[in-house]
Amino acid sequence: MPTENLDETAKQILNAASRRFLYYGYKKTTMSEIADDCNMSTGNLYRYFPSKLDIAEMFVRVLRGEQVATLRSVVDAPGRTPSQKLRDFFLLKFKIAYERFHDKPKAYELSSELISERPKVALEWESAEGRVLAEILAEGDADGSFAVDNAPAMAKILQDAGYRFTSPAVFHEGDYDALATELNGVIDLVLDGFSWRAARHQHGKPPANVAVT
Repeated sequence: MPTENLDETAKQILNAASRRFLYYGYKKTTMSEIADDCNMSTGNLYRYFPSKLDIAEMFVRVLRGEQVATLRSVVDAPGRTPSQKLRDFFLLKFKIAYERFHDKPKAYELSSELISERPKVALEWESAEGRVLAEILAEGDADGSFAVDNAPAMAKILQDAGYRFTSPAVFHEGDYDALATELNGVIDLVLDGFSWRAARHQHGKPPANVAVT
């Protein structure tokens, strides 16, 4: 069922399931327990969601939809340059991931289970966020601050570069400020590279020894 078609009962199920997933863990939660929390029969629960994994997928889809909307607000922010938007994008995504997963093993378990069992869902998240990032890159290319021939391809490269800071991997990492400082350093390197490429292109020369993407 698409997230926009969720009725009040479906939302109640997701709320009850999410509380159990994040407190007891995905594997220890049963469909009968979720049904009890919603004051409904297990049979009625199965009418809405065929399996526990389907509930988990929908719960994460709702969260990810909200996350993409939040990241999109970076693109639409007035008075921000493409360079500032790119930094804002990655710092915000890092903040969301850290708050969602750091020192929260049950959230990490849920995410890992879904990625393992429904990898297509993870690819959809990456694609949706990549489209937002590609818009920032295209804007930077248009105003001359970046030099990007293929914004979607470059967005994928940058997502790969920032994976350490923007994925459930932060569950294993330490201090927020230290990680944010490290991420800012990575962004500085990326922006320096874009500035150099843009300067080379403005003089009619592609960057030497660099594959233009």
